[in-house]
This record gives sequence, structure tokens and C-alpha cells, in this order.
Amino acid sequence: MTEIDNQLLEQFFQPARTIEIKDNGFTKRVMKQLPDRTARLSQWWTFFCVVSGVVAFIVLDGWEFILSGIMMLLKTNIGELHPVPFFMTLGVLTCLAVVELVQRLEHWQV
Repeated sequence: MTEIDNQLLEQFFQPARTIEIKDNGFTKRVMKQLPDRTARLSQWWTFFCVVSGVVAFIVLDGWEFILSGIMMLLKTNIGELHPVPFFMTLGVLTCLAVVELVQRLEHWQV
């Protein structure tokens, strides 16, 4: 099919997209019962990323970097540390937490 055929089909079926059949909420209830493929894929992708991160952490000796960073922090004079990076990090983490909370609330309301 050509692009023109696709456009003609889209125009032909456009009015049918706006028609809503009264089914007393049956369609919405059925759609809620169907398994959400994207959620499953998202969970598998998250699992894959976490496992990859753990493997990379172990292979690249991540503990060495963390321990050296902690030792450097302990050797530094606390009075020289600036509070700006701390508050910036706190702000970013707070924003991320709020976004996650809003997304979870929206998911439960649907």
C-alpha cells in the first residue's frame, strides 16, 4: 500500500474512532483485567539493568572506589566542605521521589 492509501484509510475510519458504544463500563473493566505487557517488559528491563550493574560493580572492583572515597572524605577537614552540593543532591532526590510518588498514585487511580 502507498502513503496515499494509508491516508485515505485513516480518513475513512476517523469518524469510527470518536464513536463510543455504551457498555456500562464493561470495556474499562475488561481492559483492567488484561495483563499489562509493558509493565512486564519494564520489570524485566529493570532486572537486567540491576544484574548488569552488580556484575559491573564486582568486575570493576567498585568497593575499592567507594572505600577510597570514604577514606578521602574522612581525611578532609569537615569545615572545608560546602553545603551547596549536599542541598543540591537533596533537592534532586526529593524531586525524583515526588515524581515517583505521583506516578504511583496515577497508576492506582486508573
